Amino acid sequence: MKSRTALSRRLIAAALMVVALPALAGCAGTASGATDGDSSAETRTVDDYFGSVEIPAEPQRVVAADPISLSLMLSLGVEPVAASFNPLSLPAHLQEGGTDITNIAGEGGGFEPDVEAILAQDPDLVVVVAGYDGEGDDAWNKATYDKIAASGVPVYGFAYNDGVSFEDVAAGVTSVADALGKQDEGERMMSDLTDRMSTLKARVAAAGLSDLPVSAVRLSDGGNYSIRVGTGESIAFRGLGMTQPEGQRDPSLFRIELTEENLNLLASADTLFVYTDDGSEAEKEAISSTPLWPTLPAVQNDRVHWVSASVWNASDPVGLNMILDDIETLFIEPAER
Repeated sequence: MKSRTALSRRLIAAALMVVALPALAGCAGTASGATDGDSSAETRTVDDYFGSVEIPAEPQRVVAADPISLSLMLSLGVEPVAASFNPLSLPAHLQEGGTDITNIAGEGGGFEPDVEAILAQDPDLVVVVAGYDGEGDDAWNKATYDKIAASGVPVYGFAYNDGVSFEDVAAGVTSVADALGKQDEGERMMSDLTDRMSTLKARVAAAGLSDLPVSAVRLSDGGNYSIRVGTGESIAFRGLGMTQPEGQRDPSLFRIELTEENLNLLASADTLFVYTDDGSEAEKEAISSTPLWPTLPAVQNDRVHWVSASVWNASDPVGLNMILDDIETLFIEPAER
């Protein structure tokens, strides 16, 4: 079982970026054993993380039992009746969307849902990250899965491998789309994202930007700074053929700690994308006032771009598209002029 620290560092960051899309009434599926006029009684059999499960063909009251499931569900245009998430880290564009999703997180946070609170929502389907690929019965979230399943509510568990690669994101979309009967939507969304990244990659190369190193930096409260190497922004960098400085190319590292003393780690970056967590805006002035900051080439050449934390923490398809928007506007287009 993975440590809670590893989960906090990887899974939670991978999940924070979600977008509110219109709620859909249900999800189409192959029906069996139903009476006429009662679509909620129709079921279908699908394969989830632990084997074959029977789930509603058109679920009406879906619960996302963790932030990852929530982000992928919303990306597919399905708004759950409840979800487990950290309200202090809810992405701004979800808040601005005016959604009203009941939070059923337990005391341990988004990845430890309150099962009693789930059942109180009278769900007909619960979607939950079960573990990493290949863990089987040792999957890190099996206890939560089993507890929900024991209640009699249909539950669908899927594998999610940290979200540090485009393949991780695509696999998550495929799994959740399968559970919700949104396979066509999932395939179309990932195909469109793939096509857009290919187009932007060609523009990066044509503008002579492929060999200019870029870094993404996160500023958190209390001087907690890091270079991001295994989150949505680095997925976008790699997908567009943008290079990261040596030592910042291994996504399994997830992040590299920064302090005032080692800011020279950013000296090899031609361009910086920097964001501050919500409530940590004072860190922008703090880092800008350090002795090493004005010595950085990106600072001296006015190639520091301050971007939104609620966007750049993303690793779901909608969030990735918003990161691509920023890269296109701030990085590619100026070089094409």
